[in-house]
Amino acid sequence: MEKTTSRLNVGKACLATCVVTAVLLFGSTAGRAQGTADANLTSNCSECHGTDGLGFKAGIPHLNGQPAALLANMITAFQQGKRSTKVKMHRDIAAADVAPLASHYSQQKAQRPKSATKPELITLGETLYQNRCADCHMDNGRDSDKDAPLVAAQDMSYLIAQTLAFKAGERKFPYLMDDAYRGLSDEDLTAIAHFFAAQDQVAPQAGRKRRR
Repeated sequence: MEKTTSRLNVGKACLATCVVTAVLLFGSTAGRAQGTADANLTSNCSECHGTDGLGFKAGIPHLNGQPAALLANMITAFQQGKRSTKVKMHRDIAAADVAPLASHYSQQKAQRPKSATKPELITLGETLYQNRCADCHMDNGRDSDKDAPLVAAQDMSYLIAQTLAFKAGERKFPYLMDDAYRGLSDEDLTAIAHFFAAQDQVAPQAGRKRRR
């Protein structure tokens, strides 16, 4: 009886070991497969944005965590010539890749690196933000409404270039944005960019604001 019990215990132990090994091997294989799929999907974008959505240098936007619909609309606008671009890859993305590519970058959680900012401009930018931007770019740019992008911890050079492009008429104002811009100087817009760039991408848990 003792021998039978011993054999049963050994058998159970072997079975448990096999199950754990299979799970680990499957998980490892699945992880590698997913990594390969991500690399293939982002092959045309990774030179500037990597697979994690972080811009490699100043002037290149961080795509990680942006709403998938916003990213899809942006790519489609490049493809259709509705938004100008000097990057040929923007126009060459296959139509079938737009939705999965937008979904991929929207799900990335990588931490955005901080840009160098000036305290005096951050202070001015915060005042302007509260008066002009907070309705659409909520929680200091960490949340959004009316299809606005998430701009907290965005690359500052990119933010400045895009805000000035709107003012110069190089980009078309989306809903209500023309009212928010009215009367703002280049210095004001630069200050707002400094404010957004200086924010933490994810607020400390105690300080996070809930959407209503």
